[in-house]
Amino acid sequence: MAQRRVADAGYDNVVFRRADVFDLPFPPAHFDHVFVCFVLEHLRDPDGALTPLMQVLKPGGSITVIEGDHGSAYFHPDSKPARRAIQCLIDLQAAAGGDSLIGRRLYPLLVRAGYRDVRVSPRMVYVDDSRPDLVDGFTRKTFTAMVEGVGEPAVAQGLMDEASWAAGIRGLYRAAETDGTFCYTFFKAVGLR
Repeated sequence: MAQRRVADAGYDNVVFRRADVFDLPFPPAHFDHVFVCFVLEHLRDPDGALTPLMQVLKPGGSITVIEGDHGSAYFHPDSKPARRAIQCLIDLQAAAGGDSLIGRRLYPLLVRAGYRDVRVSPRMVYVDDSRPDLVDGFTRKTFTAMVEGVGEPAVAQGLMDEASWAAGIRGLYRAAETDGTFCYTFFKAVGLR
């Protein structure tokens, strides 16, 4: 899809590559900037990924890292089963070697990897009925769909029973109704080589 969009836009200076973040196929000091979005949260060794990313940066080059923090979600009306369903997502991602709370620790990660002048800023997404595009696109189709996607393993592993899981998902969808609200925080980190 991305290749088609680039071609449709008439760009001829975009190259798509698939590579292992721990073994990048680029020479040292190759890029002015590296952009990493929703990658580190899925890795067993996010520290280990930041080192090769720094190596492909030119001296003085910059990195931008954007990650979420699933533990930052809150909503109205509150729902204990919905909060538990979110915790199941957090627990399952941790069991798989990831960290869905990684946004809150971007600063120490980048500093430990050797980046300098690291700055982190929270980016809050607040959704209510006055923003119908975000109600549908973020609350329903992004966050709730992501939580809903771990329902089968959450129930199979005994983290929640089926009825409680269904109530949790209903609670998240309830936050997308006319009088509901939803809030989530992303973190944007910028650092220099």
